[in-house]
Amino acid sequence: MQPRANTGIGRTRHNTAAVTSPRIWVLLGHRRGDNNQLLALGEALGIPFETRTIRYGRLARLWMKLFPTGLGHLTPGSRRWLQPPWPDLVIGIGRRTVPVARWIKRQNHGETRIVRLGHPRAANRLFDLVITTRQYPVPDGENVLRLPLTLNRFRTAPLPDAAEKAMLERWPRPHLLLSLGGTAPMWRLDMSALGAALRILTNRASELGGTLIAIGSQRTPRAALELVRAAAGAVLIDEGAIRYAVALADADEHYVTADSVSMISEAVLTGKPVGLIPVKPDARGRRRLGPDPATSRLRDLRRFWADIEQRGLAGTVDHPKRGKFEEPMALAVTALKQRLGDLFDE
Repeated sequence: MQPRANTGIGRTRHNTAAVTSPRIWVLLGHRRGDNNQLLALGEALGIPFETRTIRYGRLARLWMKLFPTGLGHLTPGSRRWLQPPWPDLVIGIGRRTVPVARWIKRQNHGETRIVRLGHPRAANRLFDLVITTRQYPVPDGENVLRLPLTLNRFRTAPLPDAAEKAMLERWPRPHLLLSLGGTAPMWRLDMSALGAALRILTNRASELGGTLIAIGSQRTPRAALELVRAAAGAVLIDEGAIRYAVALADADEHYVTADSVSMISEAVLTGKPVGLIPVKPDARGRRRLGPDPATSRLRDLRRFWADIEQRGLAGTVDHPKRGKFEEPMALAVTALKQRLGDLFDE
């Protein structure tokens, strides 16, 4: 039975089989995508783990700067669940739970190991393992693993329900899926590029006798949805009509706006051809992103795009590509068990 995420403040024990194993805490936050990556890694370890859902109080950023190993930036409700017995391993993502993980390690007299996903914005030496992807400016290190794609919790696609199946069967194949993102840190959709992509893709779908199916996200601006509605032959799926994971697995080809590393990774992991639709920097991005992404000290999507292009994992709207890749979850689990092998010895 698939363990469920802890969606409220508190703690939940996962995979509750009676197995002698290290005590593992997974620190969840408010971002669904981040939580899914954390839960994916926890579940892939195949042993029990617990969750702690972390909420932040006012002036959280200031508290983190002043007290980098404290809990002052947390709400009282979050702090009350951080009690012994302390974990052998704590897994978190990003920046805001770094002080929490370090505080837990201090309470456990330095015995707790720390694994971080994403960009901790702290020195690598503070962690046992950092698992990251190319867009983040994490320095190289013997305890750093760079994955080609993000972790995905739902590698086995759900079966369509009766309504979803009927809707998908109504549209002629092949199905070309257009996944629309939106505003991302320092990036935004390029409406001119999206309009050009729609013209190419509607023509392609018509020539193949298939259907261009578009699906938006909560970040997708209304202007982008209106462009799709105006495109002859394109089908825009209403929110909730078809689950995204179902549409993803159903598609024969994938076209993704390049603002989301997660969406790109999910498309590549299907093994189908993928084409990217360019996005452009917003005002902040134009000020802060330099000409060379290789030397940028910021989160820079251009590094990720260059890497997957070099690997042949994605192409353009005109020339979608698919390529061979190493399964990111297998890489992550192998690296974690190699670095923390003593915790997993039977």
